[in-house]
Amino acid sequence: MATRAEALQKLREDWLAENSDDREEGVTRWQLNNQIAQAKLKTQKAPEDMDRLLDLAEAYGVLEPTDKRGLNVCERLMGQGGVNTLDTQRQGEAYQLFGRCLFLADKHEESLTALQRAAICFREKGNFSLRRRNNRALLRVFCALGRGREASERLEVALTLCENSDDCIMLYISAKQALEHTTCDRDKEILDDIWYVYLDTHPEEKVKFEQYNDTGIGLCRQFAGGEERTEEAPVDWNEVWQRVKDPEVWKDVLPAAVEECKTNPYLRGLLMLAGYLFLLYIILIIMVTFKSEKAAM
Repeated sequence: MATRAEALQKLREDWLAENSDDREEGVTRWQLNNQIAQAKLKTQKAPEDMDRLLDLAEAYGVLEPTDKRGLNVCERLMGQGGVNTLDTQRQGEAYQLFGRCLFLADKHEESLTALQRAAICFREKGNFSLRRRNNRALLRVFCALGRGREASERLEVALTLCENSDDCIMLYISAKQALEHTTCDRDKEILDDIWYVYLDTHPEEKVKFEQYNDTGIGLCRQFAGGEERTEEAPVDWNEVWQRVKDPEVWKDVLPAAVEECKTNPYLRGLLMLAGYLFLLYIILIIMVTFKSEKAAM
């Protein structure tokens, strides 16, 4: 069973992983630093504009959620009362970001307060995605505080906010990871009870979850070296030759071989070496043939 320190570390890792998933694909560190610089410049030009101050805090959070500068900007936003000048949804986003910063700074009680304020704002003006994200965050904080039953309740609420089957499955996985690292087995049992009741009333999600589960089991077998064969191995050379002549076999083999050559530098190097040796062989054959013809004259 995990210690409290291990549980908290896992919850931190889950939140950091979520931030990485949300980051725009293909964006570079230079681009993120440039966004911070632009946001900081806008804030300096209009220091009374709390919306721009929130943009700066968000820019810090996208690059590095644990950056203390992000927490400092959020504290400025809260301390000046500037958060109250924002639109209701933006207030919720500010409290949500502040709650994450506090959690990553190991201030869990304060994080809970900020996230609960975000929940109030999102109930008044927000969408399913924001509310679902907020409940997931509350789930993590309740786990960190050892309040597993309340964490399970957050999952139950968040499941009602899912817009597609992938949302609910990812939500369950996130909750499972969080609660599995608490010190109470009963918490995990409650979580599973909520999940399987949900699946019983949502057949499409149940089918997709079972497919994911089967895929996961198959991958585990594959990596463990215990993958089940779907096709019998050839028993003699004649059967091997028949498979070599089968075009369907090459349709599967060639794309995999090309992809392997692209991604494996050692294999690519061996192929280049083989190409050079073959070219050298051709040159030698030509030279020997030319010398033989010249000697015969």
